[in-house]
Amino acid sequence: MVLRHTRRNNVIVAHELLHTVGAADKYNLATNLPIYPHGFAEPDREPLYPQLKAELMGARVPRSQTRADIPASLIRVVVGPQTALEIRWRE
Repeated sequence: MVLRHTRRNNVIVAHELLHTVGAADKYNLATNLPIYPHGFAEPDREPLYPQLKAELMGARVPRSQTRADIPASLIRVVVGPQTALEIRWRE
């Protein structure tokens, strides 16, 4: 149980760390749901739901239009193209 919380904490720490280098949140602050398309790891996925991973600044894995879960570990996280631009990983 402790290991699971540690892995989730790593996701939260990575998310917050990217704020310090210019990344913006990509989730709705009122609902905590990732914002389409930039808050989705695979915005072109067919069908769109469920997603298998989270975009780091989207903060959660979209499971349906009304449900999203904090990823269990960084293995379930990607840095999407918009976030990569914001933190200058790409031009």
